[in-house]
Parts: sequence; structure tokens; C-alpha cells
Amino acid sequence: MFHTYVLAQSGNLVDIDRASFLMDKDIFDASIRAMREARAKGPDPFDEDCARRMGSPPPKFDAAQWVWDYYCERHLEAYGESFLPDVSPDWDEGGPPPQSEHSQARK
Repeated sequence: MFHTYVLAQSGNLVDIDRASFLMDKDIFDASIRAMREARAKGPDPFDEDCARRMGSPPPKFDAAQWVWDYYCERHLEAYGESFLPDVSPDWDEGGPPPQSEHSQARK
């Protein structure tokens, strides 16, 4: 199984595939379309010039991070609040999901 991680505003690495189940599908689809359009335009000339002057390789287009950042901005615009996986340092810590009282009572 492959995982695609992005850097969230919280500083956490988030598996975008797991977080996508919580995303608004219309905003997510629009983010993917916008990323494809941005990638087709090519690198920003200013970024390329800065990299050349510093002797660095040209910046790599990180599609997953681009979609994540774009999605989170659109989510905030649409809902008036940040996308939880982007801002919560506790989101998806990798442990087992919390059990409800009902599931604990059956043990």
C-alpha cells in the first residue's frame, strides 16, 4: 500500500489519501483540476530565476502538496473554518480508533 504525505499547517505529516475521506468531494475535485492547470503552465519564472542564481536545482512541482494547500484554502472559504486534518496536531496519530462505550461493554 502506498501513502502520500503532505505537510499540514499543524506541522504534522498527513496521509492525504486518509484525509480525503473527510474532504468535500466537489472542492477536492476542483483542487485537482486547478493543480493540473497550474502544472500545465510550467514553473514560475521568478522561482526558476531564484534557484538559478542560488545554484540550486529548479523547484520540483509537488502535486499532492499543491492540492492540499489549495483544498484547505477553499475549505476555509466554503465553511468558514479550517479543515481539521490540516490544523489539528492530534488528527490521525496512527493509533487504534477510540472505542465507544458500547463496544467496550461487549468485552
